[in-house]
Amino acid sequence: MEKGFSLIESLLVVVIIGSAVFLIANIPNALGLIGKSRHVSLAREIAVKQIEDKRTINYSNLVNDSSPISDTRLNLLPQGNGTVEVADCDLSICTQGENIKIVTVTVNWQDIREAQTISLTTMIGEGGINQ
Repeated sequence: MEKGFSLIESLLVVVIIGSAVFLIANIPNALGLIGKSRHVSLAREIAVKQIEDKRTINYSNLVNDSSPISDTRLNLLPQGNGTVEVADCDLSICTQGENIKIVTVTVNWQDIREAQTISLTTMIGEGGINQ
């Protein structure tokens, strides 16, 4: 009986160890992507909720302004903040004098490497949804 390892056994060990090192090396990157995905999802949820809240307001009560978002979930985003802006429809879009307001919700936060922003825009018209 011969003692030692065959070439195939040695290669198999190298492949297994290499695969394990590759997987372990990518864990921090995967965790970072999971965190980033959670932040994006939460920011979208906050923005959608703000738009839904504005849609429940009667058109005649929508005032042109820019106000900060006061959603407690912003605390779950690193350095999270946001604004809701209501403005009259631009004449280049509303060419027939329609009574439409443009609502833009912007949510900002700081990711590990860079600032992130989610911005949603919608139109709310007189006599539209929920009016």
